[in-house]
Amino acid sequence: MKGLAGFAVLILLWELGRFAHVLPPDSAPATWQIAHATADPELAAAAGHTLLAWAGGLLIAAGLGITGGVLLGVSRWADASASVVIDFLRPIPAVALIPIAIVVIGLGAGMQAVLVGFACLWPLLIATRFGVRDIDPLLVETGRVFGASGLRLAATVTAPAAWPSIRTGLRTAASLGLVVAVATELAAGSPGLGWFIAQEQQAGQIPAAYAGIVVAGLLGYLVHLVTS
Repeated sequence: MKGLAGFAVLILLWELGRFAHVLPPDSAPATWQIAHATADPELAAAAGHTLLAWAGGLLIAAGLGITGGVLLGVSRWADASASVVIDFLRPIPAVALIPIAIVVIGLGAGMQAVLVGFACLWPLLIATRFGVRDIDPLLVETGRVFGASGLRLAATVTAPAAWPSIRTGLRTAASLGLVVAVATELAAGSPGLGWFIAQEQQAGQIPAAYAGIVVAGLLGYLVHLVTS
């Protein structure tokens, strides 16, 4: 209920800004115009493209990040060997790789998924690593006493015990992945919400462009609810 009140206040402030000409009416359409534009079937299709790229990238990151994080958390040798590579790659913005990704992969959901996966990998990898490191050694020893070792120990003891940290990394990665998906579409012109917003803005369809932004925000809110 409080969240709805916050939205109502935001809409009221937007309309007051238009009425007082703080927001230019030509570039700040009425909220009812934006709401009407959200019914555009092309907007729904664009949101579907964005979600597809986001989900594909998050799955890639989850597979690599959780597996790699468990390995780094368990093996000091592996952690020391990979630390330099991780510290080198982690600060690189995913959008900076767009030109390379277009040449190697081409435009489309595959390219977006790879870039989303690259951005989402690091929160999951680091969170899993620290989660595994914080596991009570007695719990691991108990698993070994019951005959678990290697992959079985990692799957039945290590990963479940580190789940709270993994979940935190997943929540961060999911939100970041959606931002990267939309930013990639804006920069590369690949199908999705980012491309839709840019196209509508260039065509002078300002309410539709704002509708794309609103839908992106709603998707982000839904991702937050699902991963919380």
